[in-house]
Amino acid sequence: METSKILSSDKATVVIQVNPQVTQHIVSGDDGQESRGAHRSTALTGFSKAQPKALGTVQIMIGVVVFSLGIIQTITYRHSRISVWSGITYWGSLIFISAGSLSVAAQNKLHLCVVKASLIMNVISAITAATAVALMSIEMAIKIYDLRWRYGSNSYYYYLKSYND
Repeated sequence: METSKILSSDKATVVIQVNPQVTQHIVSGDDGQESRGAHRSTALTGFSKAQPKALGTVQIMIGVVVFSLGIIQTITYRHSRISVWSGITYWGSLIFISAGSLSVAAQNKLHLCVVKASLIMNVISAITAATAVALMSIEMAIKIYDLRWRYGSNSYYYYLKSYND
C-alpha cells in the first residue's frame, strides 16, 4: 500500500512516495510456490545466522581427512581393526561430506527443502560421529588390553627379566 503525493510549484514538481515496511518476507515453500510468512522466514533467517557454510566446510574437511586416514589404516595395518572392519572410515566420511555439502548449499540457497535436508543430514552425521567414537574407543581398549597382556606382569618378558636379575 504505497501512497504518493504530488506537490507542484512554478519551477519544480516534487513527488513524495511512501512504501511501508513489510515484516513478512517472500519464502519459497516445499512445493516451489512463493508465500508470505513471518514464521517461515524467521526460521530460515535463524538458520542462516548460525553460519551453516562454516559448519559445512569443516564437515567436508573432516570427511576428507577421515577418508584419507581410513585408506592409510587399511593399507598399513596387517591385523584387522574394528574401524577398518566396520567401514566407519569410508561410509562415515561420505556422510560427513554429504552433510557438509548440504549445509553449504542451504546457506547459498535458502530453500526450505534444502534446509530441512541439511538439518536431517547433520543429525545423521552426529549419530555417525557418536558411533565412530564408540567403535574407536572399543578398538583402543582392546589395544591397551593387548599391550598389558604382552608387556604386563604375566608376560614372558617379565619372567625372563626376573630370571636374569
